[in-house]
Amino acid sequence: MHNRHISQFDSRVVSTSAVFEELAAPDGRRALKLYDLWRQVKPQHDIPCRTDLSFEVLGAAGLLGHLFIIEPIDGGLDWRYRLLGTDITWFFERDVTNIPFTRHFTPEEARVCIDLSNRVAESRTPVFLRGRIHSGHYSGLFETMSLPIWSRDRSTVWLIGGSFVDH
Repeated sequence: MHNRHISQFDSRVVSTSAVFEELAAPDGRRALKLYDLWRQVKPQHDIPCRTDLSFEVLGAAGLLGHLFIIEPIDGGLDWRYRLLGTDITWFFERDVTNIPFTRHFTPEEARVCIDLSNRVAESRTPVFLRGRIHSGHYSGLFETMSLPIWSRDRSTVWLIGGSFVDH
């Protein structure tokens, strides 16, 4: 599904699919801020816990509306948004909290998102993406990322991330 390449025009792009371009690092100001906050609380040989990233700190950084937390369903056969910021509900034109990816996205989009989420959870390595969306009120590029974190009880790897569009 992915074509691995390093673009001669944009060295930040490391792979593409029909849904996303994978970036080597975050690109936008807000994406960089979220990644920096995650790295500040990340232990040297582990991933941070959900409780390490306080809503107060994320809010002070102006990121709350752009945040999501996703969790695996059935051992990663599907994923769902556990928390979804208001800017992302605007982006999707509805609140999709607790709706499995397979019921929210097209089949191809769901497969890409599930595979990427499982990859991040298993490798415990962040992924940075740029994609294109067409909704009723927005058409254009967005940047998103998924950063691995432990669930509150440290039993499951969840992902925290942000999706950023200019509107």
